[in-house]
Amino acid sequence: MAEENLESEAESSAIAAFTLAQFAFWGLIESGIISTEKASDMLEQGIAAHSKGDLTNRKAAQMLQTILDMVQRDKRSPVN
Repeated sequence: MAEENLESEAESSAIAAFTLAQFAFWGLIESGIISTEKASDMLEQGIAAHSKGDLTNRKAAQMLQTILDMVQRDKRSPVN
């Protein structure tokens, strides 16, 4: 039972951390600190790196792909 609680807590922490990172990344784009083009490049690099790893890394690549899809749908003007 204690092991299940620790696993559940670890999973919950990972989900919360990913969500916060997603918000922070999106905030950088919205504030114009990075362009959507730069964000796309960064995400593509992360996807490429993680897609070659184990199951956990491949799942991370899938999550990053979801964020990349969101970024590429965004129609903001490029930042100079």
